[in-house]
Amino acid sequence: MGLMMLSLHYNEQNRLTLENVEFSQLVSEYRTPFYVYSTNEIKRNCQLVHEIGAGFDLNPCYALKANYNPSLVKMIHRYGFGADVVSGGELTFALKCGVPQEQIVFAGVGKTTDELEMAIKLGIHSINVESESELTRIADIARRLQKSVAIAIRINPDIDPETHPYISTGLHTNKFGIAREAAIALFQKASTYEFINPSGLHVHIGSQIASNDPYLQTARFLLDVIKELKTFKIPIHFVDLGGGIGINYDNQIDDGSGSLTYLTRILPSLLAPFKQLGLELFIELGRSIVGSAGFLVTQIQYIKTTPAKKFLIVDAAMNNLIRPSLYQAYHQIVPLHKSAQTTGKVDIVGPVCETSDYFARDRSLPAVREGDYLVITGAGAYGQALGSNYNLRPMIPEYLVDNGSVSTIFPGETIEQISARYSW
Repeated sequence: MGLMMLSLHYNEQNRLTLENVEFSQLVSEYRTPFYVYSTNEIKRNCQLVHEIGAGFDLNPCYALKANYNPSLVKMIHRYGFGADVVSGGELTFALKCGVPQEQIVFAGVGKTTDELEMAIKLGIHSINVESESELTRIADIARRLQKSVAIAIRINPDIDPETHPYISTGLHTNKFGIAREAAIALFQKASTYEFINPSGLHVHIGSQIASNDPYLQTARFLLDVIKELKTFKIPIHFVDLGGGIGINYDNQIDDGSGSLTYLTRILPSLLAPFKQLGLELFIELGRSIVGSAGFLVTQIQYIKTTPAKKFLIVDAAMNNLIRPSLYQAYHQIVPLHKSAQTTGKVDIVGPVCETSDYFARDRSLPAVREGDYLVITGAGAYGQALGSNYNLRPMIPEYLVDNGSVSTIFPGETIEQISARYSW
């Protein structure tokens, strides 16, 4: 696998550039804050998955929860991805973006009757079952509709994914999946239902995972479960391996040497144990496809110094990118022009009325002034998708760069549009 070149770099004039577009051009044309995405970065990540998956019966599915902008979902589908959805809304978006129903898998612990009816009527590829009660509900709906439905039972392997506890999903203390013994029994029960086809096994251990070991443990666990199910004459035809492969939030800038992505290091190890089984494999990738392709652009409104701190107060806020507030997550933050001078340690904060409204704490930056712009990198996943109107702040625009061209893929919203939703 070759070195993967990142789309973000400083050009020969030390100006921050995305593909062939300088950020200074973007901020001269578009009002901050806004999101901007790289077509080439998304394409590169999708192609990498297909390269690694060559030789497997691999069906990559894009996890819409990472970023559901239709322009991005359509693009990723054109690059050969199905869809992983976790709500009726995401299922609707996937279909409207042209993803065929047979390329859609439906996960999540709390699917409603309406959502399950929608999925079963459509005939999506499979529904990932999270509990005995959910299986009973699916069986009742399928019988009422007289429609067969393929299911995968989500098994909880009790494996530590070595990530933030809020995005860990494969431990017995998490709400997701079913313990091994109960899952085996549930497969047997599912086999007795007339319209249920229990043909798959599903697992998802967490998000932003940066090492091979949790995935290797999970693969060994799944192979053992498949072997045990065979003793009960329950054949498994497909395995949904979940997703969760992380990105390098520490450095998103191409320095000319190239960068190996976590996909390159982790995905081959995850797939390899299943090479000889002849199973159809699914993976649910979101962050590792769009995370490194998205950037939040914001302007410094004020520089404020107190006896204890120096603050850069910017016009973006936690309602635009909540990851630092929610997970204490790190995002690399860079100015539009490279400089050898530094600001010293600063906190980069937004205008929302919460002390938790910050993007970085005690961060060293190149020298900047009021009115300068900053780019928050690695913001393509769980950025705008987790956005809100808190403090009555409108959702912000999104733009897409494709080599030298820039297009609007979400115009943002106005306070008038928010106001119009209410009865006055």
